[in-house]
Amino acid sequence: MFKQVKKGFVFGSFIAGICITGTVFPLTLFAKDKIVGAVSSLDENTGILTIIDALVQVDAGNAKIQKKGVDNAALSDIQEGDIIKITGNDNDSGVIEAISVKDPVKLKKSYDGKITGKMEKVNISANTFKVMGQEVDAGNLPGVSMGGRTIPFDAMRPGVRVDVFVIAKDSNLIAKKMVIRSESCNFCH
Repeated sequence: MFKQVKKGFVFGSFIAGICITGTVFPLTLFAKDKIVGAVSSLDENTGILTIIDALVQVDAGNAKIQKKGVDNAALSDIQEGDIIKITGNDNDSGVIEAISVKDPVKLKKSYDGKITGKMEKVNISANTFKVMGQEVDAGNLPGVSMGGRTIPFDAMRPGVRVDVFVIAKDSNLIAKKMVIRSESCNFCH
């Protein structure tokens, strides 16, 4: 009986996805980019807000707003200084189009923000990259954490999903810590 069961399984592998008419779509295809930071400014009329020391612009005009303790929350329920999490996408001009805004969320005091998304425009010689349309300076980054080990920034490639913890300094986003998301671990090495 064990032989019959064994033939039907692949051991040592786990594949997660959605099967629609015979096609498998990996769960990472549906991953949403996220950014966390304190609100610097907010214009309720236009739906535009800035976060992380006014370095990141977000269009939240059509976003679903979630605020703890508030039913049917609106953008007017968000205040300057609130630490929020935005789920959305870059609109190719550096402005993030928010799908949802959640208030409040936690962020370690040693960071001004956290960005989760795919790395783009990796420039090893300049030590910069973009994530969620935002340029990040990785010049002082000691390395990139990946599954308990540290790899150098120059091993990074576009398409790698990362969590980047940033500070705002001299009108720039500076990477202080970067962790490769598990679904991307084969892209950089």
